[in-house]
Amino acid sequence: MPFTEKEREIGIYARVSSSAGIPGKIKNEPEDFIVDEIPVNIPRKPDGKYLYLRIRLRNWDNNRFLMKLSRELGVSRKRITYAGTKDKTAVTTQYFCINTPYGLEKSRLGDVEILETFRSDHMLKLGELLGNRFIISIEDEKNHNTEIMGTYDEILSKGGFPNYFGIQRFGSIRTNTHKIGKYIVNGDLDEAVKRYIGDPDIDHENFRLEFYRTLDAGDALKTFPMHLNFERSLLSHIAETGDFKSAFSKFPLNLRMIFVHAYQSYLFNIMVSERFKRLGNLSEVSEGDIAIPVDRYFNPVASEGYIKVTKFNLDKISRLSLMDKVRVTAPLVGYETNFSGGVQGDIENHVMEIEKVSPEMFRIASDPSMSSSGERRIISAKPVDLKIPEKNTLDFSLGRGIYATSLLREILRDSD
Repeated sequence: MPFTEKEREIGIYARVSSSAGIPGKIKNEPEDFIVDEIPVNIPRKPDGKYLYLRIRLRNWDNNRFLMKLSRELGVSRKRITYAGTKDKTAVTTQYFCINTPYGLEKSRLGDVEILETFRSDHMLKLGELLGNRFIISIEDEKNHNTEIMGTYDEILSKGGFPNYFGIQRFGSIRTNTHKIGKYIVNGDLDEAVKRYIGDPDIDHENFRLEFYRTLDAGDALKTFPMHLNFERSLLSHIAETGDFKSAFSKFPLNLRMIFVHAYQSYLFNIMVSERFKRLGNLSEVSEGDIAIPVDRYFNPVASEGYIKVTKFNLDKISRLSLMDKVRVTAPLVGYETNFSGGVQGDIENHVMEIEKVSPEMFRIASDPSMSSSGERRIISAKPVDLKIPEKNTLDFSLGRGIYATSLLREILRDSD
């Protein structure tokens, strides 16, 4: 099955499954894509400092819901934390943690369903969850359950599916978040801001193209729709100060970091694609690899540390990989990144040369808050407890940060 243009744009050009994929679509309705967080054990305390909400959201963008929650509670967004972001076009159940002594009347959040409230002295941190359970319905008249299980068996036999960052990481509508990140890493914040507001390479709306042509923020404020509040926030800053470079400072830190993180994700996706092209089975271990122990959800067990694969431990690490106890990693490049050796090191260095970037460039001198020291991410994963409870419906769990779309693209003919 050929790769879509959008997939190639974000570094995805490897597929484990030899199947052409089944026909069908998902996300006709948010109820076709259900996501429930699998939480860590949160210690509860009736008079705790933090208010926890377990909330069911339907068709809510994460950042826009945070704005609503902040407004309704009368607290700064900085006082609200969460474990992970979710798809907008979905029904999601997730936890939010608010540093506030006050409770919350259920009616105050309108169309949002509050499933549970409790208090704790523990502040929830990003990534502090075991994973997510997915129930996904595929819309097609024919029953494809046998084909789905066949693809699933093939994925298991080949060591798992590529642990790609999905399209959500790069912008589902305007797929240019990683390109903006590259401008930032290259020190060109002016161009990064301009391309966020209007990018002639991808945009078709006249108001965006006209802004990029004239760079007149005042005029652009008259034409940009009111619902584009992030773009309008940048335009207001530019109109008032004439300064493009500092405009991203108007964004909350989590939004500012999206761009650099997306570029790191793009580099990672290319490295995974190249690894598969060269070696095939992604659970196969080679000398020079950097591996890490994983739990049953394929979450890295950071406390056990990374393992450099040498000729002396290659057989042992290979056995552990076959048992799903360890996984090979690739870097999310940052200023502290150390590259692998062997074949994987060749891949990592080649990608950096092609992109003309170095680890030190991820130290953003013009805005240190957007700097990233980097980390590593496993290159393959497997679905946990996969079941097909009814026709063309998948029920499975994935570890934190693992994209369901990376599994679905192995099963569906068109997973966009």
